[in-house]
Amino acid sequence: SYIAEYAGGVPADAAKIVSGGPMMGKPIANLDAATVKGSPAILYLSEEATRRGKEGPCIRCGRCADACPMGLEPFLLNRLAKAGDIEGLKENEVLNCIECGCCLYSCPAYIPLLDRIRTAKVLAKKR
Repeated sequence: SYIAEYAGGVPADAAKIVSGGPMMGKPIANLDAATVKGSPAILYLSEEATRRGKEGPCIRCGRCADACPMGLEPFLLNRLAKAGDIEGLKENEVLNCIECGCCLYSCPAYIPLLDRIRTAKVLAKKR
């Protein structure tokens, strides 16, 4: 809370507070949480900035694959995860996902790709 006060206070429209960047940052539930030297930023996001549209069907536009810095195909990983195809996930290198969130922010269908890929990675590691 000291940092927030020093920076001018928490904006009135702050709906979410994030430590780090908007894509890979971690939510902060308590302003008195510890901040360490390596913390790159504390972001106050408005409701509008955190709003996502209603999830629609994948239109196979390929934006998520184009945005992936690891060269993965998030649309395919999503389909395999929904089908529970652990072997297919491993074959398509789900464990190489660095969870940057680029696919999530590029998807015009608002598919929660990152959440599904994170879950798929946990399942792939167990088997």
